[in-house]
Amino acid sequence: MSKIKTPQSGETGQLSWLYDPKEQSLTLSGAGAIPDYPIGETPWREFRDEIKSIVLEEGVTRIGDYAFYNCKALTSVEIPEGVTQIGESAFACCQSLKAVTIPGSVTEIGEGAFESCDSMKTLELTSGLKRVGAFAFSECFSLRALDLPDTVERIERSAFTGTALKKLVIPSNVQEIGDNAFNGCIRLSKLKLSEGIRVIEEMAFSNCSDLTKVLIPASVERLGDGVFADCLAMTKIAVAPESEHFVVEDNILYSKDMSTLLHYPAGKEEQEFTLPEEVRKIAGLAFASNYYLTDVTLGDYLEEIGSYAFARCYGLTYMYLPPQTTRLGVAPFHDCTELQEIEVDLDNPCYSSLGGIIYNEEQTQLIQYPAGICAESYTIPEMVQEIAEYACYDAQNLEVLEIPAGVRKIGDLAFAFCDQLREVELQATDPAQIEVGMMAFFSVFGTPRKLRVPRGSRKLYEKNDLWLDYSHKIVEQPKKS
Repeated sequence: MSKIKTPQSGETGQLSWLYDPKEQSLTLSGAGAIPDYPIGETPWREFRDEIKSIVLEEGVTRIGDYAFYNCKALTSVEIPEGVTQIGESAFACCQSLKAVTIPGSVTEIGEGAFESCDSMKTLELTSGLKRVGAFAFSECFSLRALDLPDTVERIERSAFTGTALKKLVIPSNVQEIGDNAFNGCIRLSKLKLSEGIRVIEEMAFSNCSDLTKVLIPASVERLGDGVFADCLAMTKIAVAPESEHFVVEDNILYSKDMSTLLHYPAGKEEQEFTLPEEVRKIAGLAFASNYYLTDVTLGDYLEEIGSYAFARCYGLTYMYLPPQTTRLGVAPFHDCTELQEIEVDLDNPCYSSLGGIIYNEEQTQLIQYPAGICAESYTIPEMVQEIAEYACYDAQNLEVLEIPAGVRKIGDLAFAFCDQLREVELQATDPAQIEVGMMAFFSVFGTPRKLRVPRGSRKLYEKNDLWLDYSHKIVEQPKKS
């Protein structure tokens, strides 16, 4: 005889809960808040994979952290008027949840509240909501429409990353849009930024590949780096004429005084560009993924190039750094796979070039190895002590690499995706001397290849945690005379 399933019940904070296994529904009633819980520690955890519907009765005032996390079968939830806050990851990873209505009493949606609800197609937000937390609807891949109520004041970082939104209006009460807030909304083709917005943080609308144009209202006071980076279809950017902070010339966004170039649209089709002499700084990700540019001339008075400023500009084969360019961000020419040479002016006091590769002036730091260099082998100069992050990322032709004994640090992803790299020679006898960054050789040693180390040091490398993944590839070689 099969076991008859009976309703299960209990208390949670000031509330009562009842699970009906026949209806596969969970009901919470009473007056008060659903408490915060660690992941997987809710009283109804043993039914988590069965629950299809959740009913919160009037009297519930708050939904606690992780309250319904990873209820994979959940298809519907009733949130009553009176709930004021939805906690962190409260409904995260509810993969079958297709529609949600947030009542006007809710003023705050917490971090990751509905993250990875990848079946959610309908989201109704009601007037009264003030803050959308970080990652709140991130990776809700099916979410195609969004009406933000006028009461919203802040959209936190990555709040809607990866959604399928097609059009979007940011209302005038929004003061700040967090970094990466709408990053990766690849179907977003229409965007209206209302007058009233003050701050748009870095990469807020990056990777919105269908976005063709945007108007920045006069109220915007600050734009982070790469706000529209990698928006491949963007050809037109405009600024309200009364703006006191920004100006557009030839569809290129600058600070009002022209001292900073902020954004060069990825869809701008001209092949040549000469930087205006007034410009002292190129912001991070400013030219990212413009495939058309083949010839960029930097002004003699340029002082700074931001991180990843020319990332993925696949048409560039040569770059020249002027004498006054004394500040470089991380990997300014990141993943420019056709770039074969970066020449540094001999009068530059901070940087130097050798064989088209950028080093600091003393050549103790390797900064950027152009990914398109044709040479199959590279011996890093003896004086180098540090290899910067992303320094040789995606070097297309590099097969043999020699790292001198004096190197003490290899940065994050320094040699990642150097897929042709079949042999790496390390001259340091003690691997403990080298600080190796995160994923420094990511994807390099995926097939049988060699990691050569000095004679007598193989066991040291095999026992070192940083080289454990490559221990079966380590071979010794004689010390060089």
